[in-house]
Amino acid sequence: MKLPKMLLAVSAAAIGLAVVLSGCFAATHESPKEAVALTDASVGDVVVFGDIRWYVTAKTETGCTLLTEKPVIKLPFNVPTYQCIDTWDQSAVRAWLNEQFYHTFTEEERTLIQKTHITTPANAEHGTPGGEDTDDDIFLLSVEEANALDSQVRRAGDWYGQENQWWWLRSPGASESYIAYVGTKKNIVDPSGDVAGNTYGAVRPALNLSFAGHTVPTEMHKTAAEEEKELAVIADSQIEDVVTFGRYTWYVTDKTDGICTLLCAGPVAEMPYNDEKTDVTWETCSLRRWLNGDFYDSKFTDGEKAAILTTHNTFTEEESHYGMDCGNETDDKVYLFTDSEAKIVSDGIRGCGIEWWLRSPGKEQDKAVYILGTAANYMGNDVDYPMGVRPVIRVRYAEQTAEP
Repeated sequence: MKLPKMLLAVSAAAIGLAVVLSGCFAATHESPKEAVALTDASVGDVVVFGDIRWYVTAKTETGCTLLTEKPVIKLPFNVPTYQCIDTWDQSAVRAWLNEQFYHTFTEEERTLIQKTHITTPANAEHGTPGGEDTDDDIFLLSVEEANALDSQVRRAGDWYGQENQWWWLRSPGASESYIAYVGTKKNIVDPSGDVAGNTYGAVRPALNLSFAGHTVPTEMHKTAAEEEKELAVIADSQIEDVVTFGRYTWYVTDKTDGICTLLCAGPVAEMPYNDEKTDVTWETCSLRRWLNGDFYDSKFTDGEKAAILTTHNTFTEEESHYGMDCGNETDDKVYLFTDSEAKIVSDGIRGCGIEWWLRSPGKEQDKAVYILGTAANYMGNDVDYPMGVRPVIRVRYAEQTAEP
C-alpha cells in the first residue's frame, strides 16, 4: 500500500526514512552513548538494529522492547480530511510505520520483529476514545508507556541539532482531532495533545524483538526476491509516491524510460558540504566523496547497487546566481540536487523540517546553496557548516528495450 497522496502534499516535514529515514544519526555536536550488543543489552542501554540506534525499554530472556534514540522522521499523525478519524488504528503514521518504514529492515531482520497487540486507552482526563485494538509490527508509545520511561529516554527527541523537538504518542488528546505528545519543556507528556495534522511532530518508532530461535544479523543481507520486490514497487509507483530502497524511504521525482529518480525522503546525516572552509565545488567537496564512498558502500546491497545508475552531472549557467565556479562535470552514483532540480518537486517534498544542502555554489566560492523551509537560499552557507543531507539516486527498474 502507498501513502495517501494528501499526506504527500500536506507534510512539509515529510518522510524521511530514512529515517528515515531510517538511520538515526545524532547531531554532530553530541557524544552518543556507546552501543551494546543486542543480546547483551540491559534496560536503558543503546543498541543498533537495522542500522538505527535504539533504547532498550524492556527486556525478557528471549527478547526486548526498543524505542528509537532519535526521531526517524517528521510526519503529521494523520491526514486532515473532512471524514478523518484521528485514532491510532486509522492514522496515516501507523500505515507509514508498518508499510514503508517496516520494509527498510531486511527479511532477516524482520524475522526478529514480533507483531504486538496494541490497545490504546481513552484519554484519562477528557474521555476521548483511543480507537480499535491493532496488531502492529511497529508502533508509537501511549501516554502511559511514555510516562513510564526514564526522563533521559523521553528527552532524546533531538532532530538533527534541533534540541526543542516534540514527538508524537499514539494516545488521543483533548478532542478527537488532537493527539498526545512528549513536549520539550522538561520532557513532560502532554495528554491534551496537538492537532493530528501538524507537520512538525517527530516520530520515534517502537517495536518488540524476539531472539528465540533466531540469529541476530550484524550486516545487511537481502535476498534476490527482496531486491526484485523493491524494483517492482518502484516500477508500479507514480511521481511523488514514496518507495523503499536500501536502508531508506525515497520520493519518486521522475520516471523516464525505465529509470526512476529518487530523493531521500528525509535527511540521512547532518554534515558539512566540505571538511574545511575553503573554495570548493561539488566536484571537489568532501560530501560528494562520502556519498559515493561510505554511504553508497554501506547502505545498499550488491543487488541494489547493480540497479543504481551512474549519473553524469552538469551545471547550467543559471545554477551560479553570483557567478561562482560550478566545477567540472562529474559522474556519480549518489549526488545532491541542484537548485533547478529541487525546484521541480513540490513544496511538500522540499520541506523536511531542517535545512539541507544542494550542490550549487553560493555567493562565494566557499559557500553552497541550501534549502531553507521549502525554498533555496542562493547566498548559501559556509561549506564547513553541518547541515542536512538528502541523497539522490537514479535506479533502473526495467530492462532497456531495443528500438524497433
